[in-house]
Amino acid sequence: MVRVTRTIRDTATVATELIEELGPIIAGERADFAHRCHERSISMTHLHLMTLLETYGPLPMSRVAELLGCGLPTATGIVSRMEERGLVERQHQAEDRRVVTLSLAAAGANEIRQLQLGRRQRMATAVAHLSDDERERLLASVRALRAAFNRVHSEGDRA
Repeated sequence: MVRVTRTIRDTATVATELIEELGPIIAGERADFAHRCHERSISMTHLHLMTLLETYGPLPMSRVAELLGCGLPTATGIVSRMEERGLVERQHQAEDRRVVTLSLAAAGANEIRQLQLGRRQRMATAVAHLSDDERERLLASVRALRAAFNRVHSEGDRA
């Protein structure tokens, strides 16, 4: 009788192996995404700002500068170029015309949708190469990992 011994690997080893497996996938996707942004003439700064506006809604220009990590004159220049392309819109507050709020324009929202669609299509193509069983196991594993990350973040443990 042959006895099979299963070795239980420690958490750090498994985490390292996961990072080593996922790293090239993430790097490849990041490079492909950056290339698609470049093809659409969207800089990483423009993408970052459009994503912030999509997530948080309209923001005052002072907050935009803060989130971009630059001064108001630099943020104004970035926003002006984006506004010329129809990606964002500026509104002056009725109560105080000096206060300018920035929001995502329809063209900016469409650019984000198109970039996300490309990412979904690449994921679907890769997943199509898996068997039904592999797809189900992968989905269950990713859901478990996501839940674990959510627990870590809710507990405030950023180690």
